Amino acid sequence: MPRRVLPNQTDLRKRVLGIVRKQKMCDLDELILACMSYNWTNVFLAVDHLSRSGELRLLHKKAGEYIVTLPRAA
Repeated sequence: MPRRVLPNQTDLRKRVLGIVRKQKMCDLDELILACMSYNWTNVFLAVDHLSRSGELRLLHKKAGEYIVTLPRAA
């Protein structure tokens, strides 16, 4: 059974993608600040979903720091 996506999660995913497309690359903490109307957990879950679906890349920078970017072109 597919998981139900709530409208605010869909809106958040679109917002995250829009921010990353505009900036090309951003720190996860910067992305969370740019989505202040959502809590940290929801932003992280949106990034996790988009990363697993191949729409974003989540790259480890150093301990506790991550970069969010678009996937490489094939």
